[in-house]
Amino acid sequence: MNPTPFADLPPGRAKDDEARERAQRSNLLLAATIEAQDLKAAVRIRNLSESGAMLEGAALPGVGDRLTLQRLDLEVGATVVWSARSRCGIRFDRKISVAGWRAGTWSSPGDGRDQQRVDGIQAAIRAGSAVATGTETVRVPSIGVLDARLAEELAHVRRLLEAMGDELSEEPLIVRRHSKALQGFDMACQVLGHIGSVLVAQDRSAAVNAIGMDDLRARLLRKSLF
Repeated sequence: MNPTPFADLPPGRAKDDEARERAQRSNLLLAATIEAQDLKAAVRIRNLSESGAMLEGAALPGVGDRLTLQRLDLEVGATVVWSARSRCGIRFDRKISVAGWRAGTWSSPGDGRDQQRVDGIQAAIRAGSAVATGTETVRVPSIGVLDARLAEELAHVRRLLEAMGDELSEEPLIVRRHSKALQGFDMACQVLGHIGSVLVAQDRSAAVNAIGMDDLRARLLRKSLF
């Protein structure tokens, strides 16, 4: 029997439970590492839920083995529940935040309050007022400072994409099958770099006109419909 690609479905689960688990999974491709006994290896997270994941890699532990999955600043303990060729399914010791692991920073599974908090912060930024975060009230930075910080975040995302593109480019099969997608990584990195430069430029008009990507420059300079 071929193993299910969804890692943490124990035998005997009802089909509606299985369907819900499948619906909750996010298909993706994230670089990570695992540690299991004497093994430490690079892997790719191919799909992910709050309770488990499917990993792909050249060296993987066997069924029943314990491991620690690490991605950037995050890590979680897990148990291998199935293994086949270069893939395995793992079940986490505790629930994780899928959004947090995609971003590389921890955040608890939301119940709607996180989105409400984000909406409140965005509204405060637009109004130029203070933002309440937990037990303290934080003044929103000035536009210039905020733009500089946004540029830093864009640069961080660009580095993450570049690292991912470099890792994928080392796989000949992926290069042959997904050359256009890899080119998309490069284009995305260029766009992020240009946007970051515009955000911190003293003369934004000149910065936009200096962008070497014709399509991006045209989109930024297009006439407003309003």
